[in-house]
Amino acid sequence: MTYVDKTYSELAAIRGGLPLLSEAMIPGTPRRWVERDLSESEIARQGAEHKADRIERVTNLAKGLKPTGNSRAPLNLAVLDTQMSIEEVVKELEEAVCERLGLSVLASTSSADRITRLISLLDRIALDEDLAEHVLAESRRMGRQVRQALGDAEVVHKIRARCPICGSKSIRAFTERELIACINPGCRCDDDDCVCQQDLRHLWAYSQWPALAEVFDAQRSAA
Repeated sequence: MTYVDKTYSELAAIRGGLPLLSEAMIPGTPRRWVERDLSESEIARQGAEHKADRIERVTNLAKGLKPTGNSRAPLNLAVLDTQMSIEEVVKELEEAVCERLGLSVLASTSSADRITRLISLLDRIALDEDLAEHVLAESRRMGRQVRQALGDAEVVHKIRARCPICGSKSIRAFTERELIACINPGCRCDDDDCVCQQDLRHLWAYSQWPALAEVFDAQRSAA
């Protein structure tokens, strides 16, 4: 898959998720009415529930309490935060691209329109290695934010091989981010510049996967 294809896939998914974020902002969605025949016992039960509900409402009104059944549902703040973050990052991403390519930023417009513009510029973005890497990384990060806000967690694959550094069976593949990580907290390599020296997970980027696969194959052959 080419750079343009990968980045387009991420940006298009974000653009498609924007209206879903707006819908998910309000917890719960009204159920569609389904008409069906009721039995005599169900009619009696619903009648009793309706009567009890009326008595409760009258009692509450007498106490000065207002009914809350028709009040608006509170906003889902986590989803709202995600939506605001996406809008901000998309705008900043467009500004960075326009600055590098010598273009003007779109005036007041929607995030969807800004994403559409970024997609139209992917061929030019791909020619600038640093810019291309930045756009893809931010697109993937935003995509994860949208999926998490909508309840779609990233799939993590357990690899049945030992970590070539610490020897533990703690290797996991995060295919959406194109990363392989050792989740053993004590795993440390000899590279002083590696993130694992900062108490973070040791990572293998996508470009390192072939070499890592050879190590795993050697382990399997020796077993």
